[in-house]
Amino acid sequence: MAMILIDEKAENIHRVTRMLFESPFKWDELPKHYKTMNLWVMRNYHGILWDAGDIPYNKLNDVLDIILKDVAYIYVKGSEKKQWLSDIIGGKSNLIYHCAFENVKQFKCWMQKKSQMQNPSIGRSLELYYQLEERIEDMRPQDIAYFTKEFILKFASTKIDKIWNKLPENLQKDEDIIAHRRCHKHYNPIAIDYDEFEGIIPLMKDCSICKEGK
Repeated sequence: MAMILIDEKAENIHRVTRMLFESPFKWDELPKHYKTMNLWVMRNYHGILWDAGDIPYNKLNDVLDIILKDVAYIYVKGSEKKQWLSDIIGGKSNLIYHCAFENVKQFKCWMQKKSQMQNPSIGRSLELYYQLEERIEDMRPQDIAYFTKEFILKFASTKIDKIWNKLPENLQKDEDIIAHRRCHKHYNPIAIDYDEFEGIIPLMKDCSICKEGK
């Protein structure tokens, strides 16, 4: 297990922590399929032997409690790791997957070399990063709040339903933003005019019934 602790602004790395835990099962107890899988990962990926750990696996919870006791957010790479860690720590911290620490470092270098912006604003930095990642639905409400209405309509108009509950109140009241929501009012299995529609649920701005003001 490897962890990098950073400050609230994600600017300073305080320390890198590496730990090797003992395997949860003896090698001879593993089915042949998992032996083959682990040998491949060892030879082609991390080079760590199955029995290389020195920290008892049953101490994992205690170790994590000590390291993560004052941590507000935990970022992991991949939904499987998120599920594994969630089962161990429960809801003690906000656990977020799709962490791309290497991508963030590369993005920082890219901005310094390509953008000619010596000290870009937080909002502008987030806008540029979103244009690269295109995962606005995974962003926090406080991050989405930095986006302008024009930016959202240009780059994320098809995802407004997905992020609706994360939008600030002023955008939820904006007519242009509302127009890019899908019309669930008239397009649903019990709606009287359900037969009028086929395929994908139309945008409210394209719904003929909405246009009639019904």
